[in-house]
Amino acid sequence: MKNAKKYLSALLALAVAAPTFTGCDNGLDEYPSDAQIPAPSDKFTTEIQFVSRLDDAALCSGTSDYEAVHDYIVTTLDGRNGSWLTVLDRADNGDLRSLMGTAFDSYRWTTFAFNRIQSKTAYQGSMLFVNRCLTESRGEACGAGCYVTGLTTGMKGVRTDKNDLGEVTGTTEVSFDVNVLTARFETADQISAFGGGDGVLRSFYDTNMPLLMIGTVKNDLFESLQAAGQSAGTSYGFNVFEVSKGSQYTIFLLTEERFWGFNKVETETIANGIESYRISVMW
Repeated sequence: MKNAKKYLSALLALAVAAPTFTGCDNGLDEYPSDAQIPAPSDKFTTEIQFVSRLDDAALCSGTSDYEAVHDYIVTTLDGRNGSWLTVLDRADNGDLRSLMGTAFDSYRWTTFAFNRIQSKTAYQGSMLFVNRCLTESRGEACGAGCYVTGLTTGMKGVRTDKNDLGEVTGTTEVSFDVNVLTARFETADQISAFGGGDGVLRSFYDTNMPLLMIGTVKNDLFESLQAAGQSAGTSYGFNVFEVSKGSQYTIFLLTEERFWGFNKVETETIANGIESYRISVMW
């Protein structure tokens, strides 16, 4: 286990660059510093892309799958103008070079989030594409066979202004740094280690608040994850939203109730069994 932890730390370190961010617009200029910020609404929205089979299989099983994922991200989404975060769930079946090429062709930075690691050659994980270099990436064990990965990167979104008739009067591009978590929960003990006052969620939150989390959980553990989120809260609660339910896993979005909310999701088939979920998040 010591060797596995050492290997995890080394790979995370190799995957992360450490530039300095410049200032950015959080879209909240209209609110005085001492005013209470309103609850999340669709006035402020951003998009995350999540690509998955939502089962126990690896994402790509052959050349045709890699080509389909590559073409969708590079041609359809365009990494320079599309979602600021793309998660390729279970991108761990050995040919990561093809997906690194996708990151290059879409002009994006990438890191690998270990969801489960048993040895140097036996692991599961997700590849994350972002539009900025990362300032931080951290993996923390969460129960048997599970790791929660946290990273900090730049978010791009839109502020939409409307008149009293509900007509759009203008839009403003918004950007700021975001603390993001991801994980793949498969067992009850992993959920237990995640929640609670001394759990992994609170550990990340106490270090980097607020945070936004997206990942997958076994379908029959979704309600347990909701309870774990509530058990980790302080004076404010953590909401766990069901984004989309597949044959074995559910995509979830975990947010602190003051800062983020789930807006909607659009699903598109990329290849046989591979779906792209374009998830609209509001704040």
